[in-house]
Amino acid sequence: MKRWQVVSIVLVLLTALSIAPVTAAEKIKLILSIHTDFNREGLDDYIKTYEQLNPNIEIVKEVTPFEDYLKKIQIATVSGRGADLYHIYSLWGVEFVRSGILDEPPPEVKEDVRKNYVPVAVSGVTIDGDIWGIPTEIDNYMLVYNKRLLAEGGYSEPPRTWDELVEMAKNLTKFDSKGNIQQYGFAFLAGWDSAVVHPYLAMLWSNGGEFLSPDFKKSLFNSPEGIEALEAQLRLFREKGTDVNGSVWDFPNGTVAMMFMAPWNENNLITTMGDRYADVGVAPIPVMKEQVTSLYTWFAGVGKDSKHKKEAWDFWMWMTAQVHGPNQTTRMGDYLAQRVGAIPSRKIDIENHPRELNDQYTAPFVAELVNSRAEPNVAQGAEIKTILMDEIMAAWYGTKDAKTALNDAARQIDAILAKHYK
Repeated sequence: MKRWQVVSIVLVLLTALSIAPVTAAEKIKLILSIHTDFNREGLDDYIKTYEQLNPNIEIVKEVTPFEDYLKKIQIATVSGRGADLYHIYSLWGVEFVRSGILDEPPPEVKEDVRKNYVPVAVSGVTIDGDIWGIPTEIDNYMLVYNKRLLAEGGYSEPPRTWDELVEMAKNLTKFDSKGNIQQYGFAFLAGWDSAVVHPYLAMLWSNGGEFLSPDFKKSLFNSPEGIEALEAQLRLFREKGTDVNGSVWDFPNGTVAMMFMAPWNENNLITTMGDRYADVGVAPIPVMKEQVTSLYTWFAGVGKDSKHKKEAWDFWMWMTAQVHGPNQTTRMGDYLAQRVGAIPSRKIDIENHPRELNDQYTAPFVAELVNSRAEPNVAQGAEIKTILMDEIMAAWYGTKDAKTALNDAARQIDAILAKHYK
């Protein structure tokens, strides 16, 4: 065989090897851990596209209901089955960092977060003074009201102060012959920690109070301002503008005039209300002393024990930082705004999703971001939140007065803080 023939054969073999498909055994498998509500239509398309662009990568989802998600992550990590990619509620971040579940983001990821995300989102992913993930959705709280019910009660505008809210709720509440409420002027939601605690934090901050001390060593919500904020809620119960049986989930039925809610609920209202969705209005939570509301965040992170950290961070940056398309948005921004119905936290995504974020429901939430404060990322945050919920509800049910309930919550929470903040 001549030399040129040998060379040709070698080149053909090398070319064939270079384009040969990557086998399953050769692929890098990345486990993506998410909760059920984040697993919306379209997410699989992004994963498929990324796998096509990176044939050596396979991404496998592990989807868990939200109520089981925290425990699932903790158990999986202890048993050595932790994920490579996480989508995490920021309140859990302190435990995940201190227990070694999360990988510290590379410097370029931290710098991208500092430069390109709204300040309240950066605050939401800051744990013990450092950035530990990439902000995704941000959810603040607003007053959501039924325009038709308010108009039937003689009101052309939503309340702007707490006194106005109480008066309107009282007048808009209707009873049956047995004294049961048929139409709620205002509805809370007992039993769900976020629905109880987040609105209380908004009122606490609006009244000039603070949740915890800056060093997280002491509760401050049982201050006079905090007690006054809870007393303001109790006025709704005493003056028959609500009761403990009310539920924000009844709002689509047209039996609730006002409630506090986050932006992600829009799709539910559109689906369940049909033509009556035009009745929905959104306004800032009525002011006590200053205009401020509460906000919570989610973020994308990588597992500390992942064997493929670089590949994991590369995927998240492809989703969250790579600007694409004629609208110059990110894939995460598209997914959150178009599929999840949430507000994205990257500045360019807020600016460049006008159709989704400037509608009748979401636009007021976006406008109120400048007056939003992120709930603090504190050790044992989920446990602390549950304690505060239970004590607030005790006041709602009338088994404790506001001062006793908040003092009891502070005593339990201070005992937890003492173990984690010396």
